[in-house]
Amino acid sequence: MFILFYNSFLFFKICYKSALSILYIIIYNLYLAFPQLFIVDKLWVFCCYLIIFLFFFIIFAFYGIIINKRGDNENMNEYQNIWNKLLSILREDLDETTYNDCFSKSTEVYKFENNYIYVKTPNVLVSYRIQQFYLPKIKELLPSVTSLNIGFKFVDEKTANEQEESKPSSSGLIVEPDSLDKISRTIPSVYNFENFVAGESNRYAWIMAMNVAKDGAKVCNPLYIFGDVGLGKTHLMTAIGNYVLDNNINSKVVYISAQKFAEDYFLSTSSRGSDEKIKSFYDKYRNIDFLLVDDIQLLEGKTATQEEFFKVFEDLVNKNKQIVITSDRPVNELKNIMPRLKSRFGWGVVAEIKTPDENLRFDILKRKLSFLITYPEDVPDNVLHTLASLFDTNIRDMEGALRTFINYCVCMNSPFNEENLYIALEKVIPQKKFDKDASKTIISIAKQETCDYYNISIKDIESDSRKKNIAYARQMLMYILRENYNISLQQIGQCLGSRDHATVSHGLDKIKCLIESDNLTKKDYESLVKRISNAEKS
Repeated sequence: MFILFYNSFLFFKICYKSALSILYIIIYNLYLAFPQLFIVDKLWVFCCYLIIFLFFFIIFAFYGIIINKRGDNENMNEYQNIWNKLLSILREDLDETTYNDCFSKSTEVYKFENNYIYVKTPNVLVSYRIQQFYLPKIKELLPSVTSLNIGFKFVDEKTANEQEESKPSSSGLIVEPDSLDKISRTIPSVYNFENFVAGESNRYAWIMAMNVAKDGAKVCNPLYIFGDVGLGKTHLMTAIGNYVLDNNINSKVVYISAQKFAEDYFLSTSSRGSDEKIKSFYDKYRNIDFLLVDDIQLLEGKTATQEEFFKVFEDLVNKNKQIVITSDRPVNELKNIMPRLKSRFGWGVVAEIKTPDENLRFDILKRKLSFLITYPEDVPDNVLHTLASLFDTNIRDMEGALRTFINYCVCMNSPFNEENLYIALEKVIPQKKFDKDASKTIISIAKQETCDYYNISIKDIESDSRKKNIAYARQMLMYILRENYNISLQQIGQCLGSRDHATVSHGLDKIKCLIESDNLTKKDYESLVKRISNAEKS
């Protein structure tokens, strides 16, 4: 009988929420042990036993809950103590301003999950700064305060509170590595799926990257992502690695450029004691779960390295390990790459990241702002629209320009306006786009010529009037300024009575359709463009 009670207690401690299942097990065990109790004339005896069992069951149940909660609290206290020790070291190592800005209010450990300690921060900006600038130092200091194989995540208070409301905190379990050594996390932790802004130009690559991160080689192998420089290929690749490590810190993920792979291979085959070097090379690239290779086009012309990469590729695929590759060109445009290697690249899924439209570039800037300043609403939308229109091919350059602009305004204590945008980026913006005065001049000329052509006043075209002839002239002017002079949507809206982005976009789409379907509209467009061009020259 005691063993029966004890087994019920152990089962409850593991899964105390499944009370009905436990009760069923107790009754079933009773039936196996004492079948005679279930005879009808002995039913009263069974009821007495059942009451006794329920009494002890309830006692053990509450005891199990108390034990579990006490264990959770003890574990959370241990993780809090680890973070407190790290904070003490950081206070000594960092200057007072840096510590106060990033760590003085980032003191609470609120969750432990998948071998990660989650720390609350005051806002997204602080989270970004710690992840970007101080996480390597924290990793370096960690062995001095604990031998546990754990990592850290920094989450803004708002998001952390939402997580706590939606899902109870878990103390988790420490899972020790089962490999020869602990794979250090070298992937930039700042890049993840949460801060990747998706749009029509990159949505397919984004979806495939998330699926591969969740399910690995079951989805496709390899995943080949290509696109022009600075459009987000590396962001997606590192997001895959971060997702995998976030869910299992002991996963073996290698993120490397093709150039570094070539250098590793060269060093392993040319150094003294090469047998040991070659073994180390094979251990690094073959005993892994995910291989993430950036800029594969850098292997062009390196025949020996390509041969070795082919062997690594085949070995990992045969072991059902995931490979992700990025390049600045599609597979069929790779030059001086072995045909059989190119063939392997096309085995899985090939996803292209295209140049983003202005709306997506604006959304990217809007999101990026939250990581740069505490109050992103201080930067007007018209400034972001202007910046988005100035950088239409390279997202990395656009984000760099945003950082330059923000830093300039903060350092100079200047407002975040268009004037300071042009001042801050004078040496960055291409001259043909930078000439602000020229844009103002052409807008003025085009406005006057359009009004003369349609026999309306400038006051009419800038007004809120929806009369058919005025609205048509206004939309025609919008289309010419955008298509022929690459004036930003924000500037066009400003010069026509402070109209918003959506109104201008609607006008452009309407005239474009009319030009394609109506000869009179097309003739108006061509005549007006000629008039404006002549007026500009005179």
